[in-house]
Order: sequence, then C-alpha cells, then structure tokens
Amino acid sequence: MTGEHTLDRAYKVPSLRNVAERAPYMNAGQFATLADVLDHYNRAPAAATGHSELRPLRLKAVELRQLEAFLRTLSGPVVAIEPAPARRSQ
Repeated sequence: MTGEHTLDRAYKVPSLRNVAERAPYMNAGQFATLADVLDHYNRAPAAATGHSELRPLRLKAVELRQLEAFLRTLSGPVVAIEPAPARRSQ
C-alpha cells in the first residue's frame, strides 16, 4: 500500500541453507567468514551510529567452533525427490 511505513528499513532474512557457501556476510558484505560473523554477534559491539539491540552472546571459543560446524552442516545440494507412484487398489 502506498503511504504505509510498516516495512521501512526491513530486511528479508535469507535461509541458512548453504550459508557456508555464501560469503561475504551481512547486509554490506563486511565479514569474510562465518567465524567473523559469529565473533561479531558474540561481542555485540556498539553501533557506529544510532541504536543497536544486539546483546553479547558470551559464547566460549569451543561453543563458537561448534556453532560454526553446525552451520556448515546446512550445506549441500538440493535434491529433488520423485513422489512414489500411486498404488492401485485391488
């Protein structure tokens, strides 16, 4: 609708499928690796301008590595599965 501002500054969040294959990261491409993104959210630095709602995650180094490993498991080819043929009733 014209004149509505409900989606001003809204972002369409992409799927996490194949996230490890889609560098650079963030809306301006400012991070080269998943580890950089996780570090950013873990520290939650103050916004350069304006207000940030980020809060530090306070994850340990091992937890960050585990989270990155999990995100890497979301990569793989998209496989189309043929539906099973319908069974005939006797």
